[in-house]
Amino acid sequence: MKKLIVLIVALLPDLVGAQTRPLALDEVLDAALRAFPGLLVAEQRKQVAEGELQTAAGGFDTTLKSQNRWSVTGLYENNNYDVVIEQPTALWGTSFFGGWRRGTGDYPVYEGKSQTANDGEARIGVNIPLWRNREIDRRRASLQQAELGQLIASHEYDQVLLDLSRQASHRYWDWVMAGQRLRIAQRLLQVAEQRNEGILQRVAAGDIPEFEALDNQRAILERRERRVAAQRMLEQSAIQLSLYWRDADGQPQLPTEELLPEAFPNQEPKIENQVDDALATARLQRPELKRLELQSRQTETELAFQENQRNPALDLQVVGAKDIGNSNVKINRDELYLGLNVDIPLQQRVAGGRAQSAAANLQRLKWERTGTEDRIAAEVKDVLSALNAARQRVSLSQQQQRAAEQLEDGERTRFELGDTTLLFVNLREISAGDATLQAAEAANALFKAHADYRATLALPLAVNP
Repeated sequence: MKKLIVLIVALLPDLVGAQTRPLALDEVLDAALRAFPGLLVAEQRKQVAEGELQTAAGGFDTTLKSQNRWSVTGLYENNNYDVVIEQPTALWGTSFFGGWRRGTGDYPVYEGKSQTANDGEARIGVNIPLWRNREIDRRRASLQQAELGQLIASHEYDQVLLDLSRQASHRYWDWVMAGQRLRIAQRLLQVAEQRNEGILQRVAAGDIPEFEALDNQRAILERRERRVAAQRMLEQSAIQLSLYWRDADGQPQLPTEELLPEAFPNQEPKIENQVDDALATARLQRPELKRLELQSRQTETELAFQENQRNPALDLQVVGAKDIGNSNVKINRDELYLGLNVDIPLQQRVAGGRAQSAAANLQRLKWERTGTEDRIAAEVKDVLSALNAARQRVSLSQQQQRAAEQLEDGERTRFELGDTTLLFVNLREISAGDATLQAAEAANALFKAHADYRATLALPLAVNP
């Protein structure tokens, strides 16, 4: 027991640190990847596509058929048993089959073929399409489309992943921004409250008029209202962030104020600023384009199949059979059959209509791809513009913040010397607070633009720099 207490005491600092250290963006992203419902939905779509692929592959499953017939009344009493195994293949649509049948009893002359030897008749054969279904048939088309469908589901998952990364990053930086807003409001309130006692003393001493104390009380009330509004924004952003930051059971967990980082990172991630290179990366990586390419290939497969269905069906069939055992009647013990089956669609409306639909869908996908490429190009240019503007805002807002803080300190010194009024001090303090807030908003816009940049170029999930 003593050893256990010592171990707990030794681990206590680490445990406390794990609970109170600032929440990082990569922790939010890891939690979202593990349990965000939208991503789990996309994962199930991948499972659906895998099931559809298995279903399509089942078109080539071996089939066992059995047909049995007993004549129980009538002039001729006989029994017939027939078992067939069929195996379709992807080799030119060829299918193989083999079977065994046995016919015993009395048969009329016109059904003499049903009579077999005592041990039945074994047969084997092959069916070879010579025209329709030779280059492509329904089985092979479905299998190709299902294979492409599995890849499409994977790219749809990637798209959800990118959107999730963008949204989670935005909610995280908004939460950090709300924390900065609350700290600024609390600092302004604290300043006004701390100097209230000194102002009252100066009023009592006749150093400054009484309305200065009243003005400071007004400032305190105004800043309390700002703090309440900032607290509400922090709570709202924390609730939004909890949708992505989930616990081990997948339930949303609300980040507390203690988990807030002190400020935005001082250094932004390095990126490629060249528009042409960024465009090339986006066109290569974006899952929408990959999905549309695969959907076009699916449609091309369907179009090829429907065009093939317009052709006449011309199937060559070869069957060999041999009776086994003895027989009391004359039978043909060794047989070889050649067959040629012809099926010609005279109007071709079914295949023609489906081919027309497939061709129209293929053209639709081409136009959709063109529109998607244009949209992606616009997004790349826009996000690079946003990054550039955000960097300029950060630089200018930081300069403004330093100037406002200097003016705030100077105005406060002047007030202590009696050279100005509290009204101007309040204005300088509010101006400095607003400048600090603008600097935080500029940093927020910068890091959200980085999240947009990574999603636009379909880069790996962003983490803290």
